[in-house]
Amino acid sequence: MSIFKSVSFRNLLNLSQQQLAITILVFILSAVLAWIVSRGLFDLIRYLVFRFLHRDSFVPRSWLFVTIVGIASLFVISRGQVARATTVELVADLDAQPVSPKSQPTRDLISTLSCAVVVAGLIFEIGQRRGGQLRQLQINSRLSHPSATAVRTEVALRATLDNNSPNPQSIRLQANSASPIFVPLGISDSKIVLVDIGAQSVVNICTDDSIQSSAVLRALIAAALFTAGSQVKPILLRKHQDASDCTDPVFAQVEVVSTVLEAIQIIENSPKHCVLFSDSKISDVELDDLLVKQIAIIASAPFVATVSSATAVLLATNDSWRLLPNNFVISPYGLLVNQATAITELLIDVDRALVPKIETSTAHLQATHRGDQSWNVMVRTLGPVDVQLADGTIINFEKSKTKELLAWLTSHRARPTRSAARTALWEVNVADATFTNVVSDARRALNQTHLISNGEEWLPRTFNDQLPFHVSIISDGEILESCIALAQELSPSQAIDQLHRGLELVRDLPFSGTGYLWPDAEGITSQLVLNIITASAMAGELDLQRGEIEGVFWATAKGLKVLGAHEELIALRMRAHALRGDLAGVRGEWHSYERAVKADAWANSQPSQKLVNLYSQINSGTPVLLAR
Repeated sequence: MSIFKSVSFRNLLNLSQQQLAITILVFILSAVLAWIVSRGLFDLIRYLVFRFLHRDSFVPRSWLFVTIVGIASLFVISRGQVARATTVELVADLDAQPVSPKSQPTRDLISTLSCAVVVAGLIFEIGQRRGGQLRQLQINSRLSHPSATAVRTEVALRATLDNNSPNPQSIRLQANSASPIFVPLGISDSKIVLVDIGAQSVVNICTDDSIQSSAVLRALIAAALFTAGSQVKPILLRKHQDASDCTDPVFAQVEVVSTVLEAIQIIENSPKHCVLFSDSKISDVELDDLLVKQIAIIASAPFVATVSSATAVLLATNDSWRLLPNNFVISPYGLLVNQATAITELLIDVDRALVPKIETSTAHLQATHRGDQSWNVMVRTLGPVDVQLADGTIINFEKSKTKELLAWLTSHRARPTRSAARTALWEVNVADATFTNVVSDARRALNQTHLISNGEEWLPRTFNDQLPFHVSIISDGEILESCIALAQELSPSQAIDQLHRGLELVRDLPFSGTGYLWPDAEGITSQLVLNIITASAMAGELDLQRGEIEGVFWATAKGLKVLGAHEELIALRMRAHALRGDLAGVRGEWHSYERAVKADAWANSQPSQKLVNLYSQINSGTPVLLAR
């Protein structure tokens, strides 16, 4: 009562103007605080009751919870369990790794995986393997998901390549052969030093630190494999294998021998230029026997012969590395054991990514996309990424990452989480507010379409790691997959309509021109390409059976747009020409196929034996009968 007496009307009249203003302000603040607390308690009670009754996430209507969580996100950086998973530091410098006590700080090596030339060659090798495997698969084959370690490794490599200068300056040493093959050796004066490993080139690594010499040798092996490509056949000579040698990873492309005689036998039988890598001593006689075979030699152990036998010497002094005979200071590239192991496991994972043809249930596809005719928003990934409405209107966003977020969500519909999305979109740690701004941008742009009721949300707010999105947001890749599933259970005429509906969405290679890191690493791009090929082959075969020749060409052209020189699609086109008696068309397809195989980076430059046989049969018999 004393409090109320102190603020009674009579006392208010006796207060000065300043005291009156303070009293009114305290009263207002007290009322606002009481209202906030009451609203918060009310919303908390509703939240607990809802979770108890429905066992599900609850979207609070009070702005209090949203405000508190938003303010907290400004001060907390968290990427969730996925981001905290142990990763392989692919581009770590050697000074962060266990090194020999003899190593000097000024003689540190640079990771070869920070070299854009090597990483680009490695990414090219991965694409070449995937493309070659995709060409040989039958329709309806399925991809196995890559391992989490392989995904992290490939994403790290692609991020490194993305962050490097596109045109690094380089220094080329004097060529030692008529047809030089240059590979990166190290960095000097901020420029990449390229050394020739062509015929009769000899590179000697001179250091008393076995760990560093092995790291440099591994880096040069990787450089030869991934920058020289198919020009080089690497051979590793280990005369005296011990326990450390057995644990040292060797790339599958490298042949390991224990004697010079074995190496010479491989050299004589190989059509490629051979490069011998050795961590053992090589005598004068052995050196002469090897060089007469027009090979290159790179050794990390001193020759019995003098250093003058080498065309380039990488010499470790007390305080630096020097490259002779140029005699300038250089920081050589090195490759650690764990880095080489990560690359080896990645290449193995790429090779096992495709499994034989299996029968899969399509019921879940039909259940998921049963209403794909009534979608509101389509994320286009079968070509450049765009977000459009059913009437064809393209939605523009303020944030560049917003389209990528929607593309990621529709590609991970089964379990979309905030932590996984942030790990995919950013290769570095970002604050919660950064991710929240991207999500808010998506909500704001989608809300302007006014296509859903007021009680629904495009991206509902949650207080857990889940990141749900409205069911009417769908991708063109999902529509294509649904069309394939439905076509398998329909009559030929209806199946053709479904397949054409899906193929009309194909504009170019999936995610073309985006530079996203996650689609290739997670195998999503490969699966979309395989789905396009499957739909093209199915539609082409059905059109061929009905005698719709133009339909065959239209459907197969869609598939060849994303994977040129695909064997089954080329065979369908040749059979279509043969069906109408057009032998000139058959020959034209065959010559186009030959040119595509030779020009395509993913092909092995050799025509398919299946197509060779088909071409011979069509040219030697009645075209129409053979086509049928």
